[in-house]
Amino acid sequence: MGDILVPRVAELRKRLDLTQRQLADSVGVTETTVRNWENNRSGVEWFERVAKLCDALQCTPNDLFGYEKIGESDD
Repeated sequence: MGDILVPRVAELRKRLDLTQRQLADSVGVTETTVRNWENNRSGVEWFERVAKLCDALQCTPNDLFGYEKIGESDD
């Protein structure tokens, strides 16, 4: 477990030219947490469970947690 999502965190972060610190600040975690995700240490199992849950429910994480991007509400 973990070898699916962890490399993607680093890949996607680098694609956006973000540092680990910038990503951590954006997500509200520590830089160490981001480093752990990218090195297949802590929290990876949770990511995998969310991904599998979204596959089973045919939804996105945003659907699952009810997140909306700013400006996308029906107001």
